Amino acid sequence: MLDLDIIHEALGRVVDPCSIATGVPISLADMGMVLEVTEADGAVRVTLRLTSPICWQAANIIAKVEQVVGEVPGVTSVTCAVNARAEWLPAMMNPLAQARLRRLRPVAGAVA
Repeated sequence: MLDLDIIHEALGRVVDPCSIATGVPISLADMGMVLEVTEADGAVRVTLRLTSPICWQAANIIAKVEQVVGEVPGVTSVTCAVNARAEWLPAMMNPLAQARLRRLRPVAGAVA
């Protein structure tokens, strides 16, 4: 059985493509997009929630997750899927990542 903390650490290296486009790269983990990670005999399954149900980057995100997690020693296979019913809200973000985003890209009209 693999240590799931190592899998989560690997997921921390996968950056949300839209966050890159906005100039504030944030990992899937810090975005709150990782819904579930399970492992059995080296086979890892990662389930994500997307920030938008019409995310055009979904295939790229899935491919990157499978690549990065597949590089973890002891992982024999990786399946990454999206739960299309799982809603994402900004409040699901890591508070430090959210604060960094707001520092670099403030919300118009927001009270500090």
